[in-house]
Amino acid sequence: MTIYLFIKQHSTTGLKYFGKTDCQNPLKYTGSGKYWKSHIKKHGVEFIETLQIFPFESQEEATTFALNFSFENIHIG
Repeated sequence: MTIYLFIKQHSTTGLKYFGKTDCQNPLKYTGSGKYWKSHIKKHGVEFIETLQIFPFESQEEATTFALNFSFENIHIG
């Protein structure tokens, strides 16, 4: 089973979402984060763009990548 990490963005507000899915088609998956779902409910699901998809063959590889990616892309202040 392939695990996909992805970056999606709401094109009108600019909000980005980093997520994970094992769905066969990660382009169709809109995300499941509580804040993200509330945001797209308010601003429109039709404006979601998939910016990047990262496929992995193991959970360990996906976790390592996700932790490094998150650390490198954290914005404080």
